[in-house]
Amino acid sequence: MSTLSQFGGGAATRSIINFCSSGGTNLATLTANGSNNCAREVLSGALTAATLKDVVSITGPGQIDYLAAYAKNTTSRTVRLVVILDGTTVFDATSSAVTANGSGLLAVGQVIAGSGTQRSAPIRFNASGLIRLASSLTETDNVAVGYALL
Repeated sequence: MSTLSQFGGGAATRSIINFCSSGGTNLATLTANGSNNCAREVLSGALTAATLKDVVSITGPGQIDYLAAYAKNTTSRTVRLVVILDGTTVFDATSSAVTANGSGLLAVGQVIAGSGTQRSAPIRFNASGLIRLASSLTETDNVAVGYALL
């Protein structure tokens, strides 16, 4: 009998490399409530420009199937998303300027747009997960994180 861990399914994620991971870019149509991801949305709360804020903290093992950070309005800003799993930073990227509602960075999951699909495998952790967020602006609740956690 085979088990998921035989195929790397139980191993913690060590890094996330995708279209957004090197920064300087952004994707559109990111949401937490889309029919494709059924994710939960967490608004940023009060942000100080260029200062990281912990927005989601998870204790214990888990798997994240969708994780994105995105603007909630059309004000121009950059968005930074940092993902720390089991004490290791696995994703740290800053977008190019986003000027559309729902534009930002995708760490894990999928986006279906007119030009195609951005899809990745879930990310896993054994002891803890921390999601940090920053904006280039000082603002309140104008940036969000969408995530789906198992």
